Amino acid sequence: MRALVGLLTGLAGLVLLNLVAQRFFFRYDLTAEKRYTLSQGTRTLLQRLPQAVYVTVYLEGDFPYPIARYKRAIETLLAEMRALSPKPFNYTFVNPAKNPEVLQLFKRKGVQPIPIHVRVSQTETRRQYLYPIAVVHCGLQDIWVDLVKGNLRPTGQIDLLEAEQEVEYKIAAALRQIAVYGEKPIIGVLTGHGEYSLEQMPQLRAELERFYRVLPVRVREGQALAPAKAFLPDSLRKKLQGDGFAAILVLGPDSTFTEREKYELEQYLLRGGRLLWLVDFQRINLSESSALTQLRELGLDDLFFRWGWRPGYDLVQDFSCGYIEVIRGYYNGPLWGAERWLYYPIVYIFPPHPITRTVDAVLFRYAGSVDTLARPGVRHTLLALSSPLSRSVKGTQLIDINLTLKSPPSPEGFRGKGLRPMAVLSEGVFESVFRDREPPTDEFAPRPPTARFLPRSGLPGKTLLITDGELGLPAEVQGRSADYTPLDNLTFLLNCVDYLTGEIALTQVRSRSVQLRRLNPELLRKHTLLIQAFNLGGPLFLMISVGVGLYFWRRNRYRKPLA
Repeated sequence: MRALVGLLTGLAGLVLLNLVAQRFFFRYDLTAEKRYTLSQGTRTLLQRLPQAVYVTVYLEGDFPYPIARYKRAIETLLAEMRALSPKPFNYTFVNPAKNPEVLQLFKRKGVQPIPIHVRVSQTETRRQYLYPIAVVHCGLQDIWVDLVKGNLRPTGQIDLLEAEQEVEYKIAAALRQIAVYGEKPIIGVLTGHGEYSLEQMPQLRAELERFYRVLPVRVREGQALAPAKAFLPDSLRKKLQGDGFAAILVLGPDSTFTEREKYELEQYLLRGGRLLWLVDFQRINLSESSALTQLRELGLDDLFFRWGWRPGYDLVQDFSCGYIEVIRGYYNGPLWGAERWLYYPIVYIFPPHPITRTVDAVLFRYAGSVDTLARPGVRHTLLALSSPLSRSVKGTQLIDINLTLKSPPSPEGFRGKGLRPMAVLSEGVFESVFRDREPPTDEFAPRPPTARFLPRSGLPGKTLLITDGELGLPAEVQGRSADYTPLDNLTFLLNCVDYLTGEIALTQVRSRSVQLRRLNPELLRKHTLLIQAFNLGGPLFLMISVGVGLYFWRRNRYRKPLA
């Protein structure tokens, strides 16, 4: 009877434990970097969800162990999000190979499968297709997430370890689109100097308007620019009515800045503002097959020098480059072809930083380089470097497409001249170039500035320079603008804006770094037989040892003494 009661009690305890485990999710993270713990940024986004969220992950199927492990990591992450979300948060895994409707949806969305080969025997392999896609549903919004973007190697292989570390950021970025932040931060786009408008960058404009109010800004008439309240201390925040600019974007200026304009932009930075500069330092008009470049006189050298920037007024040539479309002939219209073009560097070297995380490659067009100078209180961070097989050509250049394609330069002339900085971020306390000078006035702004002059930063500021004014423009197809931005240009620019505007929640997730402790492939190849023998024989030896030990223990324990 006691045995029956004990059995029933144990079964009831197991059922109760199972119910509690289904209702409450918890685990202990014993890793040094808290690798399996959600970042504070993700927790903040979960707290701000406006309504229920449902996530569909298309990774169900009979996959090899590395992919199955990756799937379990995603499932564990989503389970922890569900446990911490105050709103309903559910998820499911779907096998698209068994769902023709899903495959048709992928086809309409342009989702391309990744082929993988699965070994089914010693002599036979089976080809399968992987769709590493997740869709986050919330209300009427469906946000598509590419789970391996940024982790696909040129050989077609997926770095699943790195992809596992990026999953939280990619899901958090989708949650950010649906989270409620109240009033959107304001971004100003500078006008008045022949800059590119956001209408010429439709993809960038559409993405920015999801999260920000985007307004045109003029400073020629001497308007003072106020930074966003989020950058100010509480004592100042309460005194101001309305909100200021979270960032000012300068997208490819083409004419000289007046002293008053430089004054207002600099004072905005010294008040704690954020500036993003996309600048072409050479003017190039290739409406014909050849053109002579011209140096742009923007009048910004003294400002940039004070901040610690020294533009090269050069053009970067790179053997890691994109293509330019050329007309090869005519037959019922022009016959277009594509040729490698050294003046279109494809940058793939990005020092570690929250801005460059998840960025694979960025296409620059007729870009220059910039060097940095040490400045007290200012920290410089290089964000993009040309390839080792690149060089910069300074001064005015004659660019002839036909001549360059017919007689391309030798790679030997590029060795040892590469790794040119093409984007730099500067943060900290800046000194004013207008110190010990009268505030400038001119015919457009005849009155002195009304805002108090700051000789140095009252609050830390951030400013970022990219040496390509066309970085946000769409790709060109047969001489016309396409409806997409090349490579990861859009991601790179959005990361820049997010970082400058202080999107803390997503920045915390993006900047999270986990050390990947990979196995040494050389040792694996050298000791394959020993490792296999240990993995197979070790558990067997342990079981036999435990069994023999138990046998002798029981023999000694229950052996009857001799009479």
